[in-house]
Amino acid sequence: MPSKHPRIAVTADPELGEALERVRAATGTREADASLVRRLAVEGAEVELQAGRRRREAIEALFAAMDRDGFELDLADIDRLNSPPSSV
Repeated sequence: MPSKHPRIAVTADPELGEALERVRAATGTREADASLVRRLAVEGAEVELQAGRRRREAIEALFAAMDRDGFELDLADIDRLNSPPSSV
């Protein structure tokens, strides 16, 4: 279909084909490959942005709770716990 917008080439490899088939099986959609890829990209971008916002909100809530409750984080102890055991 003619369009004034530039096109993006996507390789239709087996992994993409399987992903599209899984979506079709789960949703019953009969969209053409290009339409389905476009829709999934647009919707997936929004989902990813929302997930990023939720992660930031969770981090901010954690830090606020730590400040409110006087939680002290001992980074030296954490480093010791995460370091490999001594071979001595």
